[in-house]
Amino acid sequence: MKVHEPVLLQEVLEYLKPVPGGQYIDATLNGGGHTLAIAERIQPNGVVLGIEWDSSLFQETELRIKNYELRKSLILINDSYTNLKSIAEKHDFQPDGILFDLGLSSWHYEASGRGFSFKKDEPLDMRYNTESRSKNQEARQTAAEIVNLYSVPELEQILRDYGEEQFARSISESIGLNRKKRPIMTTDDLVAVINVAVPDWYKQQSSPSRRRPNGRATGSPTPRRKIHFATKTFQALRVVVNDELGNVAKGVRMAIDILKPGGRLVVISFQGHEDKLVREIFKEQVKAGRIIQPVKGTIRPTWPEQQANPRSRSAKMKVAEKV
Repeated sequence: MKVHEPVLLQEVLEYLKPVPGGQYIDATLNGGGHTLAIAERIQPNGVVLGIEWDSSLFQETELRIKNYELRKSLILINDSYTNLKSIAEKHDFQPDGILFDLGLSSWHYEASGRGFSFKKDEPLDMRYNTESRSKNQEARQTAAEIVNLYSVPELEQILRDYGEEQFARSISESIGLNRKKRPIMTTDDLVAVINVAVPDWYKQQSSPSRRRPNGRATGSPTPRRKIHFATKTFQALRVVVNDELGNVAKGVRMAIDILKPGGRLVVISFQGHEDKLVREIFKEQVKAGRIIQPVKGTIRPTWPEQQANPRSRSAKMKVAEKV
Protein backbone atom coordinates (compact mmCIF):
# COMPACT_ATOMS: atom_id res chain seq x y z
CA MET A 1 0.00 0.00 0.00
CA LYS A 2 1.35 3.41 -0.94
CA VAL A 3 1.05 6.09 1.74
CA HIS A 4 1.42 9.77 0.87
CA GLU A 5 4.77 11.07 2.05
CA PRO A 6 4.24 13.61 4.84
CA VAL A 7 6.01 16.92 5.40
CA LEU A 8 9.69 16.91 6.48
CA LEU A 9 9.75 13.12 6.58
CA GLN A 10 13.51 12.69 6.18
CA GLU A 11 14.20 15.40 8.74
CA VAL A 12 11.82 13.75 11.21
CA LEU A 13 13.66 10.43 10.87
CA GLU A 14 17.04 12.15 11.15
CA TYR A 15 16.28 14.10 14.32
CA LEU A 16 13.81 11.78 16.08
CA LYS A 17 16.45 9.03 15.67
CA PRO A 18 14.15 5.97 15.84
CA VAL A 19 16.12 2.80 16.72
CA PRO A 20 15.22 -0.92 16.50
CA GLY A 21 13.14 -2.05 19.45
CA GLY A 22 12.26 1.48 20.55
CA GLN A 23 8.91 2.93 21.62
CA TYR A 24 7.67 6.05 19.84
CA ILE A 25 4.53 8.17 19.86
CA ASP A 26 3.09 9.94 16.84
CA ALA A 27 0.74 12.33 18.63
CA THR A 28 -0.89 13.36 15.34
CA LEU A 29 -1.48 10.17 13.35
CA ASN A 30 -3.27 11.85 10.46
CA GLY A 31 -2.96 9.55 7.41
CA GLY A 32 -0.24 7.45 9.02
CA GLY A 33 2.69 8.53 6.83
CA HIS A 34 5.08 9.52 9.63
CA THR A 35 3.89 6.62 11.77
CA LEU A 36 4.64 3.95 9.18
CA ALA A 37 8.03 5.46 8.31
CA ILE A 38 9.02 5.37 12.00
CA ALA A 39 7.70 1.81 12.31
CA GLU A 40 9.98 0.70 9.47
CA ARG A 41 13.03 2.05 11.32
CA ILE A 42 12.32 0.32 14.64
CA GLN A 43 12.01 -3.27 13.48
CA PRO A 44 12.15 -5.77 14.99
CA ASN A 45 10.10 -5.44 18.16
CA GLY A 46 9.68 -1.66 18.13
CA VAL A 47 6.23 -0.11 18.63
CA VAL A 48 4.64 3.17 17.51
CA LEU A 49 1.63 4.51 19.37
CA GLY A 50 -0.38 6.71 17.00
CA ILE A 51 -3.00 9.16 18.30
CA GLU A 52 -5.69 10.81 16.16
CA TRP A 53 -8.39 13.09 17.56
CA ASP A 54 -10.69 13.12 14.53
CA SER A 55 -12.78 9.95 14.73
CA SER A 56 -13.65 9.95 11.01
CA LEU A 57 -10.05 10.40 9.91
CA PHE A 58 -8.96 7.80 12.47
CA GLN A 59 -11.37 5.20 11.07
CA GLU A 60 -10.30 5.95 7.51
CA THR A 61 -6.59 5.65 8.33
CA GLU A 62 -7.12 2.49 10.36
CA LEU A 63 -9.01 0.92 7.45
CA ARG A 64 -6.32 1.91 4.93
CA ILE A 65 -3.44 0.35 6.88
CA LYS A 66 -5.17 -2.67 8.43
CA ASN A 67 -3.46 -5.10 6.03
CA TYR A 68 -0.13 -3.28 5.99
CA GLU A 69 2.77 -5.51 7.00
CA LEU A 70 3.82 -3.16 9.81
CA ARG A 71 0.33 -2.95 11.36
CA LYS A 72 1.44 -5.39 14.09
CA SER A 73 3.96 -2.76 15.26
CA LEU A 74 1.29 -0.09 15.78
CA ILE A 75 -1.07 0.83 18.60
CA LEU A 76 -3.69 3.22 17.21
CA ILE A 77 -5.76 5.39 19.54
CA ASN A 78 -8.72 7.67 18.76
CA ASP A 79 -8.19 10.39 21.36
CA SER A 80 -6.68 13.82 21.85
CA TYR A 81 -2.97 14.30 22.49
CA THR A 82 -3.99 16.47 25.43
CA ASN A 83 -4.52 13.09 27.14
CA LEU A 84 -1.02 11.93 26.19
CA LYS A 85 0.08 11.05 29.71
CA SER A 86 -2.93 8.88 30.55
CA ILE A 87 -2.75 7.17 27.14
CA ALA A 88 0.93 6.30 27.66
CA GLU A 89 0.25 5.03 31.19
CA LYS A 90 -2.66 2.87 30.01
CA HIS A 91 -0.46 1.16 27.43
CA ASP A 92 2.61 0.99 29.70
CA PHE A 93 4.44 3.13 27.18
CA GLN A 94 7.75 4.83 27.97
CA PRO A 95 8.57 6.66 24.76
CA ASP A 96 12.04 7.05 23.30
CA GLY A 97 10.65 9.76 21.05
CA ILE A 98 7.50 11.76 20.37
CA LEU A 99 6.38 13.55 17.20
CA PHE A 100 3.80 16.30 16.73
CA ASP A 101 2.82 17.34 13.18
CA LEU A 102 0.46 20.19 13.96
CA GLY A 103 -0.56 20.94 10.39
CA LEU A 104 -4.14 20.61 9.23
CA SER A 105 -4.60 17.41 7.22
CA SER A 106 -5.30 17.66 3.50
CA TRP A 107 -8.14 15.23 4.29
CA HIS A 108 -9.84 17.95 6.33
CA TYR A 109 -9.78 20.31 3.36
CA GLU A 110 -10.74 17.76 0.74
CA ALA A 111 -13.01 15.19 2.35
CA SER A 112 -14.27 16.18 5.82
CA GLY A 113 -17.17 18.35 4.62
CA ARG A 114 -16.78 20.59 7.69
CA GLY A 115 -15.95 23.94 6.15
CA PHE A 116 -12.18 24.05 6.58
CA SER A 117 -11.70 25.22 2.99
CA PHE A 118 -13.11 28.39 1.48
CA LYS A 119 -12.87 26.69 -1.94
CA LYS A 120 -15.91 24.49 -1.25
CA ASP A 121 -19.40 25.44 -0.14
CA GLU A 122 -19.80 23.51 3.11
CA PRO A 123 -21.37 24.03 6.56
CA LEU A 124 -19.27 26.25 8.85
CA ASP A 125 -18.28 23.61 11.37
CA MET A 126 -14.44 23.39 11.57
CA ARG A 127 -14.37 21.00 14.53
CA TYR A 128 -11.72 18.29 14.36
CA ASN A 129 -13.98 16.00 16.33
CA THR A 130 -17.74 16.41 16.01
CA GLU A 131 -18.75 14.12 18.86
CA SER A 132 -20.55 15.92 21.71
CA ARG A 133 -17.90 14.86 24.16
CA SER A 134 -14.71 13.38 22.80
CA LYS A 135 -12.60 11.43 25.28
CA ASN A 136 -12.60 13.96 28.12
CA GLN A 137 -12.72 16.91 25.72
CA GLU A 138 -15.36 19.56 26.29
CA ALA A 139 -17.90 19.94 23.49
CA ARG A 140 -16.66 22.65 21.10
CA GLN A 141 -18.68 25.38 19.43
CA THR A 142 -18.84 25.32 15.66
CA ALA A 143 -17.45 28.14 13.53
CA ALA A 144 -21.03 29.08 12.60
CA GLU A 145 -21.94 29.53 16.27
CA ILE A 146 -18.94 31.79 16.82
CA VAL A 147 -19.62 33.85 13.69
CA ASN A 148 -23.30 34.32 14.50
CA LEU A 149 -23.27 34.61 18.29
CA TYR A 150 -20.08 36.42 19.29
CA SER A 151 -20.11 40.20 19.54
CA VAL A 152 -18.41 42.26 16.83
CA PRO A 153 -15.57 43.30 19.21
CA GLU A 154 -15.03 39.65 20.20
CA LEU A 155 -14.84 38.62 16.54
CA GLU A 156 -12.40 41.43 15.80
CA GLN A 157 -10.15 40.27 18.64
CA ILE A 158 -10.22 36.69 17.37
CA LEU A 159 -9.26 37.73 13.84
CA ARG A 160 -6.43 39.94 15.14
CA ASP A 161 -5.06 37.51 17.71
CA TYR A 162 -5.30 34.23 15.84
CA GLY A 163 -5.28 35.29 12.19
CA GLU A 164 -3.20 38.48 12.29
CA GLU A 165 -5.84 39.87 9.93
CA GLN A 166 -5.20 43.53 9.15
CA PHE A 167 -8.85 44.09 8.18
CA ALA A 168 -10.19 42.43 11.34
CA ARG A 169 -12.41 45.39 12.19
CA SER A 170 -14.07 45.79 8.79
CA ILE A 171 -14.58 42.03 8.40
CA SER A 172 -16.11 41.76 11.88
CA GLU A 173 -18.40 44.72 11.20
CA SER A 174 -19.44 43.15 7.90
CA ILE A 175 -20.27 39.92 9.73
CA GLY A 176 -22.32 41.90 12.27
CA LEU A 177 -24.35 43.65 9.57
CA ASN A 178 -24.93 40.63 7.35
CA ARG A 179 -25.96 38.20 10.07
CA LYS A 180 -28.85 40.54 10.94
CA LYS A 181 -30.31 39.76 7.52
CA ARG A 182 -29.76 36.01 7.77
CA PRO A 183 -27.39 33.70 9.65
CA ILE A 184 -23.96 33.03 8.12
CA MET A 185 -24.03 29.25 7.94
CA THR A 186 -21.76 28.15 5.09
CA THR A 187 -18.27 28.81 3.81
CA ASP A 188 -19.68 30.62 0.78
CA ASP A 189 -21.73 32.86 3.09
CA LEU A 190 -18.63 33.81 5.04
CA VAL A 191 -16.43 34.38 1.98
CA ALA A 192 -19.10 36.69 0.53
CA VAL A 193 -19.16 38.71 3.76
CA ILE A 194 -15.36 39.00 3.80
CA ASN A 195 -15.33 39.91 0.10
CA VAL A 196 -17.32 43.11 0.63
CA ALA A 197 -15.24 44.07 3.68
CA VAL A 198 -11.74 44.16 2.18
CA PRO A 199 -10.27 46.34 -0.60
CA ASP A 200 -9.84 45.07 -4.16
CA TRP A 201 -6.04 44.91 -3.97
CA TYR A 202 -6.33 42.53 -1.03
CA LYS A 203 -8.18 40.07 -3.27
CA GLN A 204 -5.53 39.93 -5.99
CA GLN A 205 -3.44 36.77 -5.78
CA SER A 206 -0.09 36.45 -7.48
CA SER A 207 0.75 33.60 -9.82
CA PRO A 208 3.41 31.15 -8.62
CA SER A 209 6.89 32.59 -9.19
CA ARG A 210 8.87 31.29 -12.13
CA ARG A 211 12.36 30.35 -11.04
CA ARG A 212 15.68 30.02 -12.76
CA PRO A 213 17.81 26.88 -12.20
CA ASN A 214 19.65 28.77 -9.44
CA GLY A 215 16.37 29.05 -7.51
CA ARG A 216 15.93 32.81 -7.96
CA ALA A 217 12.60 34.18 -9.07
CA THR A 218 12.29 35.69 -12.54
CA GLY A 219 10.37 38.79 -13.50
CA SER A 220 9.68 41.94 -11.52
CA PRO A 221 8.16 41.85 -8.01
CA THR A 222 4.37 41.94 -7.87
CA PRO A 223 2.28 43.71 -5.23
CA ARG A 224 -0.30 40.93 -5.32
CA ARG A 225 -0.87 38.64 -2.34
CA LYS A 226 0.22 35.03 -2.10
CA ILE A 227 -2.83 33.90 -0.13
CA HIS A 228 -6.59 34.11 -0.57
CA PHE A 229 -8.25 37.05 1.17
CA ALA A 230 -10.30 34.69 3.40
CA THR A 231 -7.32 32.60 4.56
CA LYS A 232 -6.60 34.44 7.80
CA THR A 233 -10.24 34.62 8.89
CA PHE A 234 -10.71 30.88 8.33
CA GLN A 235 -7.48 30.14 10.20
CA ALA A 236 -8.48 32.28 13.17
CA LEU A 237 -11.88 30.62 13.49
CA ARG A 238 -10.40 27.12 13.21
CA VAL A 239 -7.83 27.87 15.95
CA VAL A 240 -10.54 29.09 18.33
CA VAL A 241 -13.05 26.33 17.51
CA ASN A 242 -10.49 23.64 18.38
CA ASP A 243 -8.56 25.53 21.11
CA GLU A 244 -5.45 24.71 19.09
CA LEU A 245 -2.97 26.80 21.05
CA GLY A 246 -4.22 25.56 24.41
CA ASN A 247 -3.99 21.98 23.21
CA VAL A 248 -0.47 22.45 21.84
CA ALA A 249 0.73 23.87 25.16
CA LYS A 250 -0.75 20.94 27.10
CA GLY A 251 0.45 18.31 24.66
CA VAL A 252 4.04 19.54 24.33
CA ARG A 253 4.51 19.93 28.09
CA MET A 254 3.04 16.48 28.68
CA ALA A 255 5.34 15.01 26.05
CA ILE A 256 8.38 16.37 27.86
CA ASP A 257 7.06 14.89 31.12
CA ILE A 258 6.73 11.33 29.77
CA LEU A 259 9.81 11.11 27.54
CA LYS A 260 12.65 8.85 28.65
CA PRO A 261 15.92 10.62 29.48
CA GLY A 262 17.73 11.04 26.18
CA GLY A 263 14.44 10.81 24.28
CA ARG A 264 13.71 13.23 21.45
CA LEU A 265 10.69 15.49 20.90
CA VAL A 266 10.07 16.76 17.37
CA VAL A 267 7.37 19.38 16.71
CA ILE A 268 6.30 20.57 13.24
CA SER A 269 4.11 23.67 13.15
CA PHE A 270 2.54 25.59 10.29
CA GLN A 271 1.39 28.82 11.97
CA GLY A 272 3.43 31.57 13.53
CA HIS A 273 1.43 31.37 16.76
CA GLU A 274 2.13 27.67 17.23
CA ASP A 275 5.79 28.00 16.33
CA LYS A 276 6.21 30.85 18.82
CA LEU A 277 4.43 28.87 21.54
CA VAL A 278 6.68 25.83 21.01
CA ARG A 279 9.76 28.06 21.02
CA GLU A 280 8.75 29.63 24.33
CA ILE A 281 8.00 26.25 25.96
CA PHE A 282 11.36 24.89 24.83
CA LYS A 283 13.13 28.00 26.13
CA GLU A 284 11.35 27.66 29.49
CA GLN A 285 12.20 23.93 29.74
CA VAL A 286 15.86 24.50 28.79
CA LYS A 287 16.11 27.10 31.55
CA ALA A 288 14.58 24.60 33.99
CA GLY A 289 17.23 22.05 33.01
CA ARG A 290 14.71 19.53 31.70
CA ILE A 291 15.67 19.54 28.02
CA ILE A 292 18.45 20.56 25.68
CA GLN A 293 18.04 21.62 22.07
CA PRO A 294 20.37 19.53 19.90
CA VAL A 295 19.42 21.68 16.93
CA LYS A 296 19.29 25.42 17.47
CA GLY A 297 16.59 27.38 15.71
CA THR A 298 14.17 26.08 13.11
CA ILE A 299 14.44 23.36 10.46
CA ARG A 300 12.67 24.18 7.19
CA PRO A 301 11.76 22.02 4.18
CA THR A 302 14.25 21.86 1.34
CA TRP A 303 13.45 23.73 -1.86
CA PRO A 304 12.80 20.44 -3.76
CA GLU A 305 10.25 19.42 -1.10
CA GLN A 306 8.55 22.81 -1.30
CA GLN A 307 8.29 22.42 -5.07
CA ALA A 308 6.90 18.89 -4.81
CA ASN A 309 4.53 19.73 -1.93
CA PRO A 310 3.48 23.40 -1.71
CA ARG A 311 1.78 22.67 1.64
CA SER A 312 5.22 22.18 3.18
CA ARG A 313 6.32 25.77 2.52
CA SER A 314 5.15 27.11 5.88
CA ALA A 315 6.39 24.11 7.91
CA LYS A 316 8.78 24.81 10.79
CA MET A 317 10.35 22.03 12.83
CA LYS A 318 11.94 22.25 16.29
CA VAL A 319 13.76 19.51 18.23
CA ALA A 320 14.30 18.93 21.94
CA GLU A 321 16.02 16.18 23.92
CA LYS A 322 15.06 15.15 27.45
CA VAL A 323 17.87 15.49 29.97
